[in-house]
Amino acid sequence: MKLIDKLKPEVIEALDDAKIQYSSSHRSIFATLNSVNEYRELTIDQLNLITAHLPQDLKPYSEIGWMYGDNILDKKHRL
Repeated sequence: MKLIDKLKPEVIEALDDAKIQYSSSHRSIFATLNSVNEYRELTIDQLNLITAHLPQDLKPYSEIGWMYGDNILDKKHRL
């Protein structure tokens, strides 16, 4: 199962909202999400790009959020 399938629906929706204005970033984000299976496989640069296009309430609010991705992962896929 790819990481994109493990995300909250509201995260996918928020990333899709950036599609028109930031089409290159949108393609890059979705290519990344379709190429990895686990949150821990993402690089810092990839995480920064993803979170740059999320609303404030979906961004990580602590070091734990950055480490485990609880802000974007669906509950059944969290550690």
